[in-house]
Amino acid sequence: MTRGTLDLYREAIEQIAEAEKALIDCRARLAIIDKESELGMLASDTPSKSSTEQFIDDHRDKLEPDDIEFLSERHRGAKEVARYSEISESTLKRMADTGKLEVRHTDAGHRRYRTLSVVRHLIEGDR
Repeated sequence: MTRGTLDLYREAIEQIAEAEKALIDCRARLAIIDKESELGMLASDTPSKSSTEQFIDDHRDKLEPDDIEFLSERHRGAKEVARYSEISESTLKRMADTGKLEVRHTDAGHRRYRTLSVVRHLIEGDR
């Protein structure tokens, strides 16, 4: 295999792993909600909104459809974030290192930027 093919293969495996993690998180949340409901512990029939859903509601007038689509994933890679935000990858790295953007690292050491923190930064600026 060529280096480019290996990189594509590695990226595909990372995306599959992310999707599997998201599925596990959804199943766990559903199991918790089911158990709380079974025990009569739910305060209401409607689960509370996620921070992303709340952010979208609070800033709907400032968001474009591509912003909402970008927020559909919890984390995205540096190239995707740079393309979306029009901020260079090196600047994104600095912003993550100084705490302006939320980031997590994959097992391979790659940065995955939290989409909500990117959009919040673009809308609200430095805080």
